[in-house]
Amino acid sequence: MPPAPQVPILPSDGAPISVLVDYDGTISRRDVGGELLARFLDASERSAEQRVDAAYDAGTMGSREVLGWDMDKLPADAARLRDAASEVPHDETFPAFVAAVRTAGAVVEVVSDGLGFYVESNLARHGATDLPVATNSNVVTGGAAGLSFPYGHRSCFVCGTCKRARVFAHQAADRIVMFVGDGTSDRFAAAHADLVFAKESLARICRSEGWAFREWDRFAEIEAWWSAALRSGELPRERAELPAWRAGHGLAPRPFICGPEVWGEGRTTPGPGPR
Repeated sequence: MPPAPQVPILPSDGAPISVLVDYDGTISRRDVGGELLARFLDASERSAEQRVDAAYDAGTMGSREVLGWDMDKLPADAARLRDAASEVPHDETFPAFVAAVRTAGAVVEVVSDGLGFYVESNLARHGATDLPVATNSNVVTGGAAGLSFPYGHRSCFVCGTCKRARVFAHQAADRIVMFVGDGTSDRFAAAHADLVFAKESLARICRSEGWAFREWDRFAEIEAWWSAALRSGELPRERAELPAWRAGHGLAPRPFICGPEVWGEGRTTPGPGPR
């Protein structure tokens, strides 16, 4: 399963759509990192973990700092952690959704700001062996020091994977970007995507911000919408249809809600302003 190219390699024909999909709680039915912490941390550490999670949700910690804390607390046993991660259930309808997207000539990329080390192996167990994956690099046995961030922003160090950068990379190739997610970090992609499918925390954020989105629970629901939208013209089936689609569906650019444009350069925690 290949790492996603920094500059996406995209087909020249077919539906000019890139579907970016979060992993934890989206493809997996539960957050894998959270499941690992629940299994391996003792009661006192779980209390500390809840405080860390609350700080992240409140915007007083960045995900890089949270991920480092997590890895310092988890056992330095790669096989044990991967085995535990493999037990977290996945949405069994995801492979059929991927097949439907690819049949139309569109592309799917997995975009994750989680612990990273289990994404490719878990996807392979469920038959998704060739999806490009943009996630954090993690040697597992090195604690926080074993983490690196190949998809991070060049001058903002709050998030491990800059999801908004992945949206922009695909949009720069003159493509519609559809984002599918569930969590707090997904807001940074949803703020700039052309179409958003959201549930749980991301759905609450979209409602609060007044962003248009479609609710979902299983990928089978998105697949049914996708097929109908292609038939009806709600989605373009080829590049020549893009101008008309944008005239009827395109969104005005939204202001940044994160990154150096809002917080200044070089930060590891969010600064004042929107987030």
